[in-house]
Amino acid sequence: MSAKNIGETQRLIKFVEHLPFTEEDKKAWLEELHANGINEELVDAVQQKFLSIDTEKLGGDWGRARENMEITGIKKQLRLSLASKNFRHSR
Repeated sequence: MSAKNIGETQRLIKFVEHLPFTEEDKKAWLEELHANGINEELVDAVQQKFLSIDTEKLGGDWGRARENMEITGIKKQLRLSLASKNFRHSR
């Protein structure tokens, strides 16, 4: 697993494990996360599959909203950590 972004990687692993994705998708994503860590392309792929899941499988509108907030938060945190690498803290 990547030494960077461990928190975001763990959050995405938990997100993938508890949602009703297909077993093939889960296996592929989890192998990628354990091998290479998190990246924006992987988060986008997970988010696209999440948006195609039926609302009833997620526990209704509230469940969908809660899980949507989680994946959006993971994505924002990843972007923030990647962007912060561009700044030098030399003081």
